[in-house]
Amino acid sequence: MNTMTKSPLTLITMLMVCLIATTRVFPAYATPLRTDADFPAVDAYVEAQMKALKIPGLALSIVRGDQVAYAHGYGQAGSDGRPVTPQTPFMIGSTGKSITALAIMQLVEAGRIKLDVPVQTYLPWFRVADPQASAQITVRHLLNQTSGFSTAIGRREEFASDLSDDAIENSVRRLADAKLVHSPGATFEYSNVNYTILGLIVQTVSGQSYESYVQEHIFDPLGMHHSFTSQDEAIKDGMAKGHVTWFGTYFPKDIPFNRGNLPNGFQICSVEDMAHYLIAQLNDGRYGNVSVLSPEGVAAMHKPAVPDDTPDQFYGMAWHIGAINGTPAVYHDGQNGNYATQLIMLPEQKLGIAVMINVNGSGVLGGVQQIARGVLAIAMGKQPQPYTRPTGFFMVVGSVIVPAAVSVLWVAWMVYRFVRRQRQDLSAQPSVLWYAWVIVLPLILDLGLLWVLLFGIPMLWALPLSGVVVMFPDMFMLVIGSAVAVAGWGLARTVLTQRLVKPRPQAAR
Repeated sequence: MNTMTKSPLTLITMLMVCLIATTRVFPAYATPLRTDADFPAVDAYVEAQMKALKIPGLALSIVRGDQVAYAHGYGQAGSDGRPVTPQTPFMIGSTGKSITALAIMQLVEAGRIKLDVPVQTYLPWFRVADPQASAQITVRHLLNQTSGFSTAIGRREEFASDLSDDAIENSVRRLADAKLVHSPGATFEYSNVNYTILGLIVQTVSGQSYESYVQEHIFDPLGMHHSFTSQDEAIKDGMAKGHVTWFGTYFPKDIPFNRGNLPNGFQICSVEDMAHYLIAQLNDGRYGNVSVLSPEGVAAMHKPAVPDDTPDQFYGMAWHIGAINGTPAVYHDGQNGNYATQLIMLPEQKLGIAVMINVNGSGVLGGVQQIARGVLAIAMGKQPQPYTRPTGFFMVVGSVIVPAAVSVLWVAWMVYRFVRRQRQDLSAQPSVLWYAWVIVLPLILDLGLLWVLLFGIPMLWALPLSGVVVMFPDMFMLVIGSAVAVAGWGLARTVLTQRLVKPRPQAAR
């Protein structure tokens, strides 16, 4: 029978079926991604921000629904002039924590890990300084960053280099002397060591190395063909060269690869691969015909669990949850010494953004986050904002500039006082008060400035000096230069002042 002779009811039914099928393939979003015609606007915005911030290389991807809508590379991946492409690997920093969290949740769904049991269930030897607290830290505490570890302890060996097969275990065993700053489960404090421990749990429970587990259960299923847990393999694949900023410019710099900290932020991925990863995160764990986690598992990772250290923002399992420009978002940034990454997802809109740059330091603080938000604005049909210095920039730079300036002024003033004192008649033996005023008090002030420079600033940043020299070499130079000036002149001033004092003439016999 000819289809044109079918009844109206049959035709209506067929139309409804087609409409439903079309809706499944092309879902309607609250704020749709703009058309391909707007990608030149994305390019123009990104290139302008790169020029303003002096970023050597950047990679960007945009996902919509279950598709990669756009992926592009900008600038140079190395000093040889090779361009950044969507397949160029970058070190992804703390955005890699969600890879470790995903591995944990896979093992939870396989019935091999329970979230609310102590870490010692899987690592019986696990210890911190407090034996009682050692037995109270659970897997969920680690995922939610509520274990009680401090930010500072998490950065203690961030820039160490351990390439041994036992590197992750070695890092966890060195926590035996760590003092918790909160009771387990009491409050949020971001600490890298939480995810180092989780990585070791993955390794122990699965019976595989962390590297092989991630490759087999995450990278391979998601088609992440330019993603690595080995820096040597990534370099063979054309990994972008990392850079650090230096007083407004940048230079290439290699940072030690720390296999012991691999689970908390030393994974290496291309922006195209991270697009596949975001698609799975936005589509209930599915990428193409493959599922790496159940919808319930993904929802648990994205669920606000505890307030983080930003008002109206929460932390889930390796993801921050809050609003970006009034829109509910799930996001995370990543900071290595010479790379920075930002991932943003708008679950309601099924929209995701990944941005990676091959430079880090004081000159680009907040840059990758703001660029990602600018691209997101364009994708949503809004006007992107140009880069503005974040509060963190002024904290970092101000916390160095102020004590450095005070140190220089102090040394200059002491030099001036010393030159004037040389002209004074010190033939008479100075009094105890004179020694206290001229020698002891300045030495106390010297020591105070040295404490601020060498201990106060690292404490404020929760970053050891070994980390400052890696991430902020320009600021480190100011800190050390000021400290050397204060200590050097303080010592020279004391010795020279003593030599000006003439010994009391002995009485004639």
